[in-house]
Amino acid sequence: MDSQANSDSRLSVPFPKGIFFRLILLLISSLLTVCAPSEQSNLGVQDFEGISLEGEKIRISDIAADRIALNVYGPNCLPCIKEIPVLNYLNAELKKTPHIKLYMIVDPDIFFDNPEALSTEQKMKEAAVLMKEEVKKFGIQLPVLIMKPPFKVDRTEGLVTGTPETLLFKTKPLILYYNFIGPISEESDPNKIPKNMKVIFFKRMAGQS
Repeated sequence: MDSQANSDSRLSVPFPKGIFFRLILLLISSLLTVCAPSEQSNLGVQDFEGISLEGEKIRISDIAADRIALNVYGPNCLPCIKEIPVLNYLNAELKKTPHIKLYMIVDPDIFFDNPEALSTEQKMKEAAVLMKEEVKKFGIQLPVLIMKPPFKVDRTEGLVTGTPETLLFKTKPLILYYNFIGPISEESDPNKIPKNMKVIFFKRMAGQS
């Protein structure tokens, strides 16, 4: 009986209104902080920069587009080669949508057996020459960027662990929101590519309605 009475007396103690409202405001402030969209880029992508095969320096975060797709290519990569017809189709299609940009990007290190023996400048220059041969040999129609550090294809750590892989970014700020591991599709028939479900899914994810 006494125990119940003590419990009731504790419940009946008035809670100061000022403290109550301050706690509510603190809770709301905390929730807004957690739920607010991040203004920071992720995974170091704000530092991604490459050189086009024409010698133009392009910083990914400076590209004027709402969405950016980066296809990571590697030499002697059979799935990369098989994906080229689909990439050429997507390149033509996305040009109809100016707010979406598609690039093929290359880590220069993967062209060399001992990349650590070369300077960044040497690797960039030689990789550009070798990539021009790839473009001509396989009929690549996408704009190509030879990437500078810190971008790297690394099987054990990092953002990209292999090729092919296609990264989709939203901009303002630059944030990775989806990545396709492996080829988008290896369909080669130009009549079937537009109807391929993987290609349709990619276009939808890239922001083309």
